[in-house]
Amino acid sequence: MNLLRKIIRIPLFLLWFITVSALCRLVNHGRKASERSLEWTRVWAKVTAWIFNLKVSVEGDMGTFKGGLIAANHQCALDILVLASTFKIRFAPKAEMRRWPVIGFMAKCNDPVWIDRSTPRKAKVSADAMCATMKSGKAMLVFPEGTTSDGKEGLLPFKSTAFQAAIDSETAVLPVIISYEEKCRSMLQWTGHTGFLTHAWQVLGLKKTEAVIHILDVVHPLAEEDRKAFAARVYDIMNQKWRSL
Repeated sequence: MNLLRKIIRIPLFLLWFITVSALCRLVNHGRKASERSLEWTRVWAKVTAWIFNLKVSVEGDMGTFKGGLIAANHQCALDILVLASTFKIRFAPKAEMRRWPVIGFMAKCNDPVWIDRSTPRKAKVSADAMCATMKSGKAMLVFPEGTTSDGKEGLLPFKSTAFQAAIDSETAVLPVIISYEEKCRSMLQWTGHTGFLTHAWQVLGLKKTEAVIHILDVVHPLAEEDRKAFAARVYDIMNQKWRSL
């Protein structure tokens, strides 16, 4: 059955990918292209989640979050689908992801803010773009760990660039923790020790994947709090929740 699921899902995904390729050329042009790209992101994420039989539930209330930064833990490629199929968000992926097969193209459809920390100047350009997005009332998604992790020793230390953007835009941070059902967690978690295609091949064979988004309380920057202190405070909140699951 594992192989049969892969045989069925691969052509479905390829057909959807080709459709996305064509539609993205139409969606991301003209007036309000940015707004349409956010709506379109939810569409492709929901369909792709259906192909992978990914079921997402939400615990908590987003009612107090009026736009700003969504900070999430990062375990695998499915994290993007989990969040994008649930919320209307703009991505903030690492710049090198532009060249990744499939994922890089999907990210481009979202009109993302590419995060480049190679120089202070490029990091500031990324932060300024995030700041402008959040000031406009939209939600930015960032994985502040900067890479995937199995979380066995807790979350990885956070990168602080995105938190400076939240401070500058005077918007809040919504911390969220993604957890997967324990029986398939080891198959899903991708720490980079295996290639992406190998990882994707494993995920394709899963019968069903259940994910829960745990929404924590909104966090506002404190007066005179710098980005590193703000990032550390959000980290403590999220790491405590992660360890409690």
